[in-house]
This record gives sequence, C-alpha cells and structure tokens, in this order.
Amino acid sequence: MSERLPCKNPDCLNCILPETAARTQGYCMPCIHAQKKREHDEFIRKNKKTVNAFAGVGDPVEMLKIIHQPRKHDPLIDWQPCPIPTDVLYQQLQPAEARRMAEYAMSRFESGQYTQAQEICLYLAAFTHANLDACLREWVQDEDFECDYPLPFHRAPPDVRDTLLQRVEVDAENRNEILQCLAWMGDDAVVERFARWRQNPPPWRNSLYVAPEEYAHVAGWELTAEGQRRNLYFPQCFHLVKQTAASSAVLRVAGEHSDACPHCTLPLANLFEVDLKAAGLLTEPVTDIIRVVTCECCTAYSTVFGYVDSLGCAHLSPKNVPPSWLPEDVQEWRRLPINGMQLGNTRSPLFAADPFLPTSFSQLGGHPTWIQDALYPHCPECSRTMMFLAQLDYADIEQYGEGMLYAFICPDCRTTATSYQQS
Repeated sequence: MSERLPCKNPDCLNCILPETAARTQGYCMPCIHAQKKREHDEFIRKNKKTVNAFAGVGDPVEMLKIIHQPRKHDPLIDWQPCPIPTDVLYQQLQPAEARRMAEYAMSRFESGQYTQAQEICLYLAAFTHANLDACLREWVQDEDFECDYPLPFHRAPPDVRDTLLQRVEVDAENRNEILQCLAWMGDDAVVERFARWRQNPPPWRNSLYVAPEEYAHVAGWELTAEGQRRNLYFPQCFHLVKQTAASSAVLRVAGEHSDACPHCTLPLANLFEVDLKAAGLLTEPVTDIIRVVTCECCTAYSTVFGYVDSLGCAHLSPKNVPPSWLPEDVQEWRRLPINGMQLGNTRSPLFAADPFLPTSFSQLGGHPTWIQDALYPHCPECSRTMMFLAQLDYADIEQYGEGMLYAFICPDCRTTATSYQQS
C-alpha cells in the first residue's frame, strides 16, 4: 500500500495518496474544493449586480405583474424588492385596477401558466373585491384541476359551484381539492349537499380521511345538528402589531397570570385578554373581558383548556389532559414578551386565511391561518366546536420565531382553549 503524503496546505492535517498528490499539486480534495469555493465566491462578489425591475414603474398593476413574474435564481443578480409591500399594493388597487389584475390572471390561465394565475387569484381574493368569475370558470375546466389555493372559490358563481358538485362525484384524483373549494363556497346549495352526505354517505366516503361535511372546517364553518351553517370565526378582524403605544383597554397580549402550570410548573399567562363587546366581536358577551389562560410550553404539545369564572378570573380547566411529552429543559422555555402586541388596523376576515399570503398573520378575529390541518377544539363543557378568537405568529415577535399560537372560545360556556402549529 502506498505511503500517504501530507497535504501541501500547512493548516491542513489530511494525508493523501501519491497519485492524488500528483493530480492536485499536492493538495487534498477538501482543500481543492475549499479553494474553488473561495474563487467562486470572489467571482460572485466582483461581478454581482443589483437590478431594480421597479425603477420608473408607477402603475400598481405593472408593479404587481413584476412581483408575480417567475425568476430563475441567478447568483450574479441581486433583485431589489418592490418598494411597497405586496399586500399593501393590492389593498391600494382601485376597482378598475383590480379588474385589470383579474384580466391578467385570466391571461395567465389561457397561456397555461396556472401556478402564476392561481397565485394572483389568491391575492385578489384575500386583499380585494375583484370579480374572479371568469378566472374560476377557466380554472375548473382544467382537466387536472390543480388547486393549491381553494380560498378564491369563496365567492364563486353558481355555475362554478354546480360544475364542482358534479365533478366531485366522479373525479377521485382531485376530490380532496374539490371538496375544499366547495367548503370555501359554503352557500346554501353546498350546505344542503354536505348535510345530505352526512345523512347518506356517498360511495366514495371511504376514500377520504374525514367525512365530506368535515371539510367545512377548512373554510371556518360547520354543519349544525339541524343541517345549518354555523360560522367558527368572527367577521370583525384586527391586525396585531408590536406594542409601541400605551396598553389598550380592548386587548392585552401575553398578560401575567398568578398561577403556575401543574404539568410543567412554568408560570401561566393570559395569552389574550379581550373586551369582546368593545372589539365588536360579540354584541352581548357573557362577560366584559374574556381571558384566555394558557401554559406557553404545554400548549405547544397539546390543547390547553381554560374557563372564566363569574368574577372574570381565568383558570385552567380541570379537564385538561397532560401532554404526553415535554422537553427536559422546560425551565429554559422562552416566554412571550409581556403585553408585546397591540391592536392595529381592521382588515378583511380572510386577509390571512392562507399561509402562503404575503402578509403578517397575528390578528384578533377573522379566519385562522392553519399551518397544518384545520383543528378546532371542542368545548370541554358542552362538546360544541369552539370559535376561533385570535392568533399570534412568533415571526411577528422575534426575527427567527416560528409557529402560530391559536386561541378559541365557547361564549356560552365561557371556556377557552389554546393550541399551536408549525410547519
């Protein structure tokens, strides 16, 4: 066996075969790769250029077209971002401009650029009142019916609904996506069909993970025992932003609580303290202030239930089940900043209903942003599905934060719940 030779790099301890040394001028392969990387990085540094595709563009529709234009990654180009955030740009569209943007989405459908077209429809549906009927009609005619974003179907016309009600019976490959779209439509005809499927399960029921009527949760509603629609979110919605002003009488986020968690011993917190009537969520609340008590650690691993007593004090529910697992370093759990968020502007209840929307997600009221499946807890007292109250996105609190904290209430029982999801 040939004697190995030391790498020519004096800072390297590797040894190499004589044949390798002859081929690499005495350097080991890790050193060769490191040198090539340094040369590559230096080439990029010297030759990289900044490109501002928005320079001189003042038309918001043209700016949005640039935003939606697919770009291949090029290490030699540093693309400047749009000077106006995408969600703000969409909100500023005048009706005629929103119509132009919908027509542009239609042109993307017609040219076969379905991903781009569907993305534009998603943004228009969440941030504007643009009419998307033509786009949706074109969308449902696609034989493959790829649908990553069912939200735009929430204001689909009756003929699109009827097309999907017929197609769901025969299109096994796309049935999951079709049922989500129907749930977002949620009109009387869809409610009636979901109720019929609950009473008489269709032949294809066993091909699904959940019953057809349970797809309603995706769009924030459920069937009542009488077969009627019951919404699971409040139409009034407020953006939550980092605290910069004095505390509001309407809302406090991450308020202190006097008790400790019986499972992990960390101090409890009132995740949200909300004056439901002042916020316009309920006209006749059962209590002036609803306090959503939780353990910030335990709710990351299981749903934490609470209740508000007649004096307005929040307590953990005795029906809580301890998490099946907790981290060993639970005492080092990073806590939320006390009263670190405040009420911002009102916004559409669907403004953050899809996790792929370019916006911030912390909010009071409105439709939840499900990172995983739509999971509404059931009230431990009456067993009814609880209503979504608010959510807190860790990314809005700290730079590298991840995951979403959700809060739910059962107004009749004065019970609360918190849960957590992350990608």
